[in-house]
Amino acid sequence: MAANEAVTEAEHVKSLIISTASALWEDKEALGKFLDVVRRSETFAPLADSMAQSQVCPAKPSFYGVKSREFQD
Repeated sequence: MAANEAVTEAEHVKSLIISTASALWEDKEALGKFLDVVRRSETFAPLADSMAQSQVCPAKPSFYGVKSREFQD
């Protein structure tokens, strides 16, 4: 059960990271600072790196297979 809870927690955090990056996309300075904070986590550092290198705004978290409920339309 604890493993399922950890996966769920990771999904929630990933959803928040993607949604925040999307909201900050136009403000490159704020986005850079946010991604620097995300990089402090070994788990999400690769996600932050890929977003920093991307030329397009991230899609909604559900596009990436994130099943979090924080940002349902």
